[in-house]
Amino acid sequence: RASSAYTHVTVAVTAAIKFQFNNEHSKVHPPRREPPINTTTKMEINEEGLLVLSATGWEKIDYGVAAEKESKYAITGDESQIMTMKLDQGETLHTEPGVFMYRSGGITADTECAGCFGRCCAGESCCSVNYTNTGGLNNEVIAITPNFPSAKLIPIDMSDPNIGGTLLSQGGAYIAHLGDVEVEMDLDCNPCRACFGGTGLIRQKLVGTGTAFIEGLGTVVQKVLADGEKIIVDTNCVLAWAETVDVSYRRAGTIMGMVGGGEGIFNTVLTGPGLIIVQSFTVEQLHEVIAMNRGNNKGMQVI
Repeated sequence: RASSAYTHVTVAVTAAIKFQFNNEHSKVHPPRREPPINTTTKMEINEEGLLVLSATGWEKIDYGVAAEKESKYAITGDESQIMTMKLDQGETLHTEPGVFMYRSGGITADTECAGCFGRCCAGESCCSVNYTNTGGLNNEVIAITPNFPSAKLIPIDMSDPNIGGTLLSQGGAYIAHLGDVEVEMDLDCNPCRACFGGTGLIRQKLVGTGTAFIEGLGTVVQKVLADGEKIIVDTNCVLAWAETVDVSYRRAGTIMGMVGGGEGIFNTVLTGPGLIIVQSFTVEQLHEVIAMNRGNNKGMQVI
């Protein structure tokens, strides 16, 4: 009997010790809980935002497609891009001054001042540089890059039916062209639209059937407007538009919205048909940022 009682006591003490150990262990190491299963469906948008663009009709400038469609040139880089072009014998690439990067030995450079008045009024230099393949061989190479930091190169096929051979743009947007393209000025005789529409009194005008290259800042997107379709754009974001697109303006909102909304007093209204190109950043905004930083650092001294 004594042995049996001792056995029962031992078992009870052992069970009590195990219970106390498990209790302390669970406080230090709580049991692992599996995360709850999320039954909601999450819509994914890729990094290029293609889902949003395709749903709204906008299209991001695809430099790979442009290079594949026109194998004579390729645009590389994300910022301060480089355009490399192959010139056959006798072909000439016309550019604004200061954009040359490198060229092969068979290409010669020549400067001219044709159309000086119109070019200057359109925001360009009075001179242009012509790079011509005079080496006697095909596929001579030349590369250019915008002379403004962080700029993007946008190829424009002037023969596209959505452009119709004439493209209007902000002054100074032109950088180069190949083939039949003329750089001219366009005068807006509507003073209210010129002042409030964001396009200015004198606009740049590209006319022809060749390939033109313009430059923009930030992210550049384009859209083909249907006949009568309207889109309201910030006045600072309009970069270029086909001549068939009607440009007007409207108030940015109520008086409170125009004063405190941060979007100015007026917005630009673009009405189709035709191609429009907008940019997310402008030269003026970059100048404001630089001026602001200079003002903040005015009182700093270097020791």
